[in-house]
Amino acid sequence: MAEYNVTALAIPLFLFFMLMEYAYLRMSGRDLHRFSDNIASLSMGICLLVSDALLKTFTFSVFIWAWSSYRMFDFGSTSWATWVLFFFGVDFCYYWFHRIAHTYNFLWGAHVGHHQSEEYNLTTALRQSAFQYAFSWVFYLPLAFLGCPPEVFLVQFMLLKAYQFWLHTQAIDRIPLMEGVFSTPSSHRVHHAKNPIYIDKNFGGTLVIWDRMFGSWQPEVAEHPCHYGTTTPLKTWNPVKANLQHWSMLFRDSLHTRSWWDKVRLWFKPTGWRPEDRRRNTSKLQKTGVTNRPKFDPVISPLTKLYCGISFALLVLLVTMFIFLSPQLSARELAFGVVLILAGLVMISQFLEGKYQLRFVEVARVPALLWFLTVLWTLPISTQVSQRMDVAKGVSPEIKLSEETTLSALPWLEKPVVLDGSTPAVQQVTWHPDGEQGQLEYTLRYELSSFPEHVANIISARNALEESSRVWLQEQL
Repeated sequence: MAEYNVTALAIPLFLFFMLMEYAYLRMSGRDLHRFSDNIASLSMGICLLVSDALLKTFTFSVFIWAWSSYRMFDFGSTSWATWVLFFFGVDFCYYWFHRIAHTYNFLWGAHVGHHQSEEYNLTTALRQSAFQYAFSWVFYLPLAFLGCPPEVFLVQFMLLKAYQFWLHTQAIDRIPLMEGVFSTPSSHRVHHAKNPIYIDKNFGGTLVIWDRMFGSWQPEVAEHPCHYGTTTPLKTWNPVKANLQHWSMLFRDSLHTRSWWDKVRLWFKPTGWRPEDRRRNTSKLQKTGVTNRPKFDPVISPLTKLYCGISFALLVLLVTMFIFLSPQLSARELAFGVVLILAGLVMISQFLEGKYQLRFVEVARVPALLWFLTVLWTLPISTQVSQRMDVAKGVSPEIKLSEETTLSALPWLEKPVVLDGSTPAVQQVTWHPDGEQGQLEYTLRYELSSFPEHVANIISARNALEESSRVWLQEQL
C-alpha cells in the first residue's frame, strides 16, 4: 500500500505565509528580514524535516507500543473529554521538554539551533535543530502510559506545532485577553530574546499558564526591546555547523579538560557550565544573557544572491518531493537524497558567506540535483485502497460464500476494471461471514506515474476512486 509523508505538503503553505509577512512588513516600512538569514533559517528547517522523515516512524511506533502494552487507563478517541484532557497533557509535556532543553547542556545542543537567528520572523519558526525530535519524544511517553490514544496524541502534537508557527513574528503586537494565558507573538519574542531580563522565560507551547505556575513567566517590557540570537553567536550560515555548534564545544571541552570527572559531568550540568580550566573570558554563560551587538552579515554580490536564490528554490522543490515520497524510496535512494540535500545546503551557505573555495563541487552537484529531481518527478508507484461493504450471502449466483476466503476467480474480477475512464485497477475481494450477512473487503490497486498525480491522489483523487470502486462493485453484485 502506498504511503506518503504528507508533512511535505505544508512546505508551500509555510512559504506563502512567510512571503505575506515579508510583504506586510515592507509595506509598513519595517525591514525585519535579511536574505542570508532567511536562507539559513529555512536550511535548518529542511534538516529537521529530513531527519523527521527518517525518525518519525520509529518514535511514533514507540508511543504506540507503550500505549498498547502498558497503558493504565482506556480513553475513547471519540470522547470530547479525551481530547480536552490530552490537549492539556500534550502541552504540559511540551513545556517540560522545552524547559529542560534550556536547562542542561546535552539537550540544549539539540535545541539551540532554534534560537541562533539574530532576526525574528516566520522563517525563524522553521529554524529547528535536526536532532530535537530524537530526544523530545521521550517526554511524551507518560501520555501513552496514561492511555492517550495514539491518534489523539498525533493530532494534538501536530496542532501544537502548527500553533507555534504564527508566534514567530514582529508583525503582531500584544493581544488583549490572550496575554498571560495563551502563547502569543509577544510572549514568544521574550523567549527568543537574549536580553538578560528575558533569558530562559516563557517555555509554553500553546499555553503559558505553566510558566505562571512554575515561575518562568515574563511579559514583554517596552523599556527592554528584544534582541535576538544566542549569547554565544553562531557566526555562520552553515546548517551543519549550526546543528553541531554546542555539542562540538562540549566535545572539545571534554577532550581537553584535565579532570576525568569534568569530562563526563560537563554534558549533564546546567546550560553554560564549563570546567574551570576551560572557561574563556569571551564565552558568556547562557544564564547571563547579553546586550545587543552587531549582527553576523557578510557582504556578497547581487549575482551571488541570485545564484543562491535559484539554487535554494530548486532544493526546496527537491526536498518537498523527497520528503513526500520518502516512505516509497529505497535505502540507497534515501541515502543519496540526504547527501544531495546536505551538499546543496552547505554549498549555498558557503557562497552566502563569500567563500568560493569549493565552487568546483557545483560541476557535479547541479547535474545530480537535476537528475534526482527528474527521477522523483516521474517516479511510478503502485498504490491501493481497501474498503468493506455489507452484503447478504446470496446476492449473486456466482458468489457461493460460506467461510472467510479470498475470491480471486470471480467471473467479474478476471479483467482489469477501468474507473473514471482511465485508471486500470485490479480487484481482490475477501468475504467475512457474519450469520446471514457478511462483508466484502475489497482492494483496489492502481499505478501513479508522476509527482503531481501522487499529490492529487492524496488531496482528492483517492476519495473519488474509492467511491467509484464502491459503485462499480455494487453494480456487479
